[in-house]
Amino acid sequence: MDEEWWQTNLRELNAKGKRMETLTSMYTKINKQSALPRKIIELLLRAPALYECAVVEGTEKEPLVNLCTDFMSTCLDQLQLDITDASLPQLLNPALHHSNPALRALVLNNLLKELRRQQASANKIQPLPSNELLVYVLDELQQPETQCSSAAINILTIVLSQGLNDERVQSKLLQLLKQNEVVRCRAYELGVMLAKRSADSLSSVEFILDAALSELDNDDVLLQASVMEILVPLAEQNHGLCYMEKRRVFDIISSRVQRIEENPLDSLLIPSIMKFFGKIAAVQPQKIISGYPHMLACLFDLLASGDESVLPTAMDTLANLASTVQGKMLMHVQFQPAMEQLLRKYSGYTKSLSPPLKIRMLNSLDVIYAINAPVSQELSVILKNWYECFAGGQQVNHIMDLLHTPFPDLQLAALGLLKTLCQYQWGCKAVQCTGGAIEFLLSRQHDLHKDVKYLKWQIMELLSVSNEFSATEIVRFTAYVNEGPYHVQADVNIATEPQ
Repeated sequence: MDEEWWQTNLRELNAKGKRMETLTSMYTKINKQSALPRKIIELLLRAPALYECAVVEGTEKEPLVNLCTDFMSTCLDQLQLDITDASLPQLLNPALHHSNPALRALVLNNLLKELRRQQASANKIQPLPSNELLVYVLDELQQPETQCSSAAINILTIVLSQGLNDERVQSKLLQLLKQNEVVRCRAYELGVMLAKRSADSLSSVEFILDAALSELDNDDVLLQASVMEILVPLAEQNHGLCYMEKRRVFDIISSRVQRIEENPLDSLLIPSIMKFFGKIAAVQPQKIISGYPHMLACLFDLLASGDESVLPTAMDTLANLASTVQGKMLMHVQFQPAMEQLLRKYSGYTKSLSPPLKIRMLNSLDVIYAINAPVSQELSVILKNWYECFAGGQQVNHIMDLLHTPFPDLQLAALGLLKTLCQYQWGCKAVQCTGGAIEFLLSRQHDLHKDVKYLKWQIMELLSVSNEFSATEIVRFTAYVNEGPYHVQADVNIATEPQ
């Protein structure tokens, strides 16, 4: 009886004039039932008239398209996707190749959700009965719209290794490499994500990686920058780093810096090159800091230039270079004079840069001083020296000046750095040696942003257990901490008799 009702309504859906009314009735009914039999769901997903309703044809049809998308979403939710079902590719094919990207996104996101569920529950993906579904998902990477490509790449990263050597899959991948630069970059991103998994996977997609590297000789500066960004994760694994070294990727990219005088267009690539080397250095500091000193020299020049168009990327790059213990030690051993000179330059930047760039600088310094484990005495001394080059001594006056500005975001960045510094004994001492710093931290100003109040409280938590302060001060700090970050002091009114 129920199946007959659905078949009748699907027939009525063929009448274009009645589609809104019929689909509304179908949507109401499907939402009243907790779960339709799979047979009916499959009947609905195979109905051509339903897919006609989802075709975008101007604003007048928009309500019908939106209703159809919502209806299909409910169908897919009730279907309970089984990727081992041999009939699944044909069932999803009309939606995966539909002209409406919102409909394709529904299917892809449901597939991705199921695959991630399998990963989380069993840490293993069930084998696909065929590679047909892989081929259909690969087709998405050729679509002009970008909203579904991320889901498609994530799906393929999880399951494509099952069919990488399949002739149809290889043909599709080769086809992607012959498309426009947007499609090619999707293929490169997929290739890198697969190559990260293992040396065997890298070998299977080496032709994709080689194609990506060939783009570094392209005249399109934006394309080169995109490819550099895509290649970065490849260096996170040793087998990926070995491939990049074998193909001389670092030498090719760094040579661009040395060719700026010959080709001024290469100067447009400098921020992207710095970003590339900085991100690589975050996972492979020895490779970059020791192997490419001219890149570091270029970075220090950019940071000292005061050019606000390149400073954000350059600051982030320095933070990446010195984000790890090994990175900090290498920067000290090989570039100590340059680091000291730069940090003195940063001291001036606290006054001269625009507020957004001051925030960027403080955040990059926070990354450099952040610690996740106990620090050796040697490293603590190095960082103390760097800080005093920036601060002009053992005090936090620059930070206090920034805290007295009317910009909450700048105050938060300054307090964030101060909190990180107070994890070191010398940082607590610098606060103690700065007139007005303790008074500001202990104040209960009503007009401060709540996040500012919370950071002040966190800093006082650190100071309350520091050995740099007297017992009397520690009692005072502890009382503040116990009151909590948002404590409001009561106003005390003293009444006096009239004279």
